[in-house]
Amino acid sequence: MSKDSNELVEARLFLTTVAQHLDLDPKTVQDAMPFLLGMTKNVAHKAIRPAAPLTAFLVGLATAQASDSNTSIDIEVVRAQIAKAETAIEEWNSEQD
Repeated sequence: MSKDSNELVEARLFLTTVAQHLDLDPKTVQDAMPFLLGMTKNVAHKAIRPAAPLTAFLVGLATAQASDSNTSIDIEVVRAQIAKAETAIEEWNSEQD
């Protein structure tokens, strides 16, 4: 297995962990992964690299808002979700050591 293949396997495992911490369906995350990777690649190589992760974030916000168009996004909810993701990142790092 190539290094790129190993990294994709690890990315899928990591994203499954983060999805579980965020109370998201890991299957939905896995299904979206190729599309998000393609989009962030395009942003990084065709627009401006640092904007790639934030563009993915904006897509997530827009998706959430579109699913309930009567509700605006509460920044405190976003911060809480980021905190959950940070916890998942720390757990992931400790398991890799």
